[in-house]
Amino acid sequence: MMHTGLGAALLALGACSGSDADDTAGATPGTAATTAAEPTSSASGPSSESGETAETGAAPTTGDTSATSTTGATGTESTTGTGETDPSSTGDPPEPDPRLEALVRYAPRVWMHPDEPYFPSSVEFAFPYMTRFADGDGNHWVRSTAALDSPSDTLPFFGGDLDGAPVYAFYADKGSNIVDLVYFFYYPYNRGKEVVDTIWGNHVGDWEHITVRLTRLPDQTLTPVQAYLSAHSFGGVYEWADVERFEDTHPVVYSAWGSHGVWSAPGDHVYMSIGEELLGVCVTIVCTDLTDETAAGIAWDTWENVAGFDFVAKEGLAGAAWPVWMSDAFQDPGAAPATAPGGGPIFRWGNEEDCSTLGVDISDLIGVCRLEDGPTGPISKDVWGPELQ
Repeated sequence: MMHTGLGAALLALGACSGSDADDTAGATPGTAATTAAEPTSSASGPSSESGETAETGAAPTTGDTSATSTTGATGTESTTGTGETDPSSTGDPPEPDPRLEALVRYAPRVWMHPDEPYFPSSVEFAFPYMTRFADGDGNHWVRSTAALDSPSDTLPFFGGDLDGAPVYAFYADKGSNIVDLVYFFYYPYNRGKEVVDTIWGNHVGDWEHITVRLTRLPDQTLTPVQAYLSAHSFGGVYEWADVERFEDTHPVVYSAWGSHGVWSAPGDHVYMSIGEELLGVCVTIVCTDLTDETAAGIAWDTWENVAGFDFVAKEGLAGAAWPVWMSDAFQDPGAAPATAPGGGPIFRWGNEEDCSTLGVDISDLIGVCRLEDGPTGPISKDVWGPELQ
């Protein structure tokens, strides 16, 4: 996707952006994790990986789906006050939910860049460091409780918590024998791009996603046919046969350094050219390519921690509750206190924009702020309609 025009190009940074030359997050989550020197697996089936153990911010990757955990509780035997077995809790394992089974089966492996400092987390990890507030229209946002001294400053919680990060996975039956499995990844922070010695397009909070489309066959089995990968303000559809996979069912994708745009292969991805040239001479403030950098550094096997939900039924799976933030009633104050991030709907997931540069707002000249508004959340994305997104 190549476009010209500085303003339009840099506006894409507000959706999610990528590279940083000088700053890192204030803290890096850390336990031992498996790293890899090269991508593993292909669409033809399982493969092995080479790597070494290093102190990073990720959980070990094994490729063993037996370690899968999901939200909710399993039954345990209990008795009533009369000493009889409670028929509602027999100790037998609950019947497997085919919706959750599908979400686990097709959950992706996400390769983080080996130098990534801004990892995913659960939303609950970030909430203690954030405050909910209403904007001028009455819609509720969240922002960092601690103020940012400058638009490019970072806070320790921006480093995320990969060890505890779930994938927020939604089973969406769209009718006509189509089921979309939508996998959302939450990051506390998105780092922007360096242009003219300044980082532009940072934002607190970041949501990325992929979608696996299934079709229901006459025998009622579901089979994958396509996948959608989001990157910045756009994305791409891939036929299932062309998708790199681990153990045949798990799509393998690559998260861009800092910006977390999702790509199908490692390497440098020029997603936009900004500026205009005349006879080979740049006639705008800057002429350059915007590039996402991806590499197979740390494997995040999302099927090991799936927070599963049914979007149509608006219910959690395996005993999970439907998130209060998965509502578009953004003016609802929610549970008291209204400033608690986990108490009600969230319209935008980060701080308000800051367009100042040395105390001067030059966003009209550049086309983007150094700190953009926090992103909207999953409930506001265009993934719930009939189109594959």
